[in-house]
Amino acid sequence: MAEAILYTSATGFTRRYAHMLGERTGLPVFELGKQEPAPGTGVIYLGWLLAGSVKGLARARKKWRVEAVCAVGMSLPEQTGGLAESLKLGSLPFFYLRGGYAPARLGGVYRAMMWMMTRKVTAHPPRDREEAAVQEVFLHGGDFVEEKALAEVLSWLTEKG
Repeated sequence: MAEAILYTSATGFTRRYAHMLGERTGLPVFELGKQEPAPGTGVIYLGWLLAGSVKGLARARKKWRVEAVCAVGMSLPEQTGGLAESLKLGSLPFFYLRGGYAPARLGGVYRAMMWMMTRKVTAHPPRDREEAAVQEVFLHGGDFVEEKALAEVLSWLTEKG
């Protein structure tokens, strides 16, 4: 059973979800690398998606009992089919949360990576409204964090508990 929430966040979207989840569940919230629960503690891990992985998850799995994973990204949930399988989580419960993109808050190598991705995504005029919306997010950022996105995680916790 989950005894804590553990997260890592680069631009604040995952942090917001972790604290929302903590408020809704009463579980203590810890940030990976700063304040951490005792080794072996059962945690719900929240991390942002980076190049086909959940940032910090491998480290978390070595030190804590990861009971569930919440991956935070900027894609629409319906565009993430097969993500759980590609992350090779086995039977670990997986939840996707749409966070956002804040180009001004990115630093170092991540800023360079996303600059290249932005150039690729915006290299041609949009074909439809959906593509135009994606280009807008890449160019100017966007915030899609909403408490209702946690419904599946909360339902899982209720069923498990």
